[in-house]
Amino acid sequence: MNQSEQIGELVAAIGAIMADVGYVRGTGRNTHHGYKYTSDEDLAASIQPALVKHCVAIFPIASEIERSGERTVITQTFRVGHSSGQWMQLQIPGEGVDKQDKGTAKALTGARKYLMRLLFCVPTGDDNEKEAEVGGKVAQSAAKAADFSPFVMGLLGQIEKLQARKVKNADAAAAKVYEHARAGLSDDDIKEGLSKLIDWIADNS
Repeated sequence: MNQSEQIGELVAAIGAIMADVGYVRGTGRNTHHGYKYTSDEDLAASIQPALVKHCVAIFPIASEIERSGERTVITQTFRVGHSSGQWMQLQIPGEGVDKQDKGTAKALTGARKYLMRLLFCVPTGDDNEKEAEVGGKVAQSAAKAADFSPFVMGLLGQIEKLQARKVKNADAAAAKVYEHARAGLSDDDIKEGLSKLIDWIADNS
């Protein structure tokens, strides 16, 4: 991590921002799968007043972009600066999938969202690791209430059989498919993004 020679005042300001912001309740909603999430706007609206109050600013200063089909992966470098002149730089990844021209914007939004969440330790009730809990369950059964597509349910059905046979990495495969499906991705997006995993499921079925 690059930083100024001294960062004590900046760190103190970040701690004060943490104290001011506290818990952020999400207002975003995935209408297809029926769950709520904390959006970039939710975080920005909660954190911005505290940034101003404690004289901290966040600047995007560089991006590394990789594109593959409809998927865009960005490594975004941010500089977090304080009015004292102290600063630190952080690199945060972001990923976006879009059939048109919004992949880059989605990736940038994701990177900024997780910078704010992680830098200021903001509890939101969202937890990516919860997706992995499906690995300890029967994959298809865990997804029944989510109204996934027949394609996704078919994949999870195949993984369920692998789990029953205790095939190595079947739990991780279930978690990965479940995570992508719960994110609201289309079947085509899932086929592209998880092509190697889908091949692995077929090879082991």
